[in-house]
Amino acid sequence: MSIPAPQYSWVKAIEVSLALGQRALAEVRALAPMPGPRGERGEQGKQGPPGDRGVKGETGRNASDLTFLQDYVTEQIGRAIKTATVTTSDGGRTLRWAIGETVHEIKTAVVLDAGVWKEGTAYVAGDGVTMGGSFFIAQADTSAKPGKSDEWRLAVKRGSDGRDAKVERAPEPVRFK
Repeated sequence: MSIPAPQYSWVKAIEVSLALGQRALAEVRALAPMPGPRGERGEQGKQGPPGDRGVKGETGRNASDLTFLQDYVTEQIGRAIKTATVTTSDGGRTLRWAIGETVHEIKTAVVLDAGVWKEGTAYVAGDGVTMGGSFFIAQADTSAKPGKSDEWRLAVKRGSDGRDAKVERAPEPVRFK
């Protein structure tokens, strides 16, 4: 199964990853000031001894570690980005994306220009060739001649030949609205 060609550049993919990290941190910050679970309720009718009141502080969990957490996440994302590599062995049809020890392969539907069609040459699905002024894209691995086989799809049809026009006219002025 092929995945369509990526819509993002490598820089845009990093931006999206960083935005996701920032969103996760925002979620952690939103949860941090929430109070913890309620304690057990004592017996009704009996009041316990008055307790000492401590210094009033922030409600809920202590948020002092959020800065540390933010710095840690930023550092980890930075390390991952520095170690990330994207390679291809087939001109862009398969992208091998490695971050640390995690490796992903992404199959793309990229059309690669294979030049002018040549008799006896083996083409793979996604190769684009020109023949007789038209452009064909291989739909499967093939050695067949374009236009004579269903293994090729006509992408651009050759235009008709025009006559040489000898009429000279003055160019019309460009008008902006």
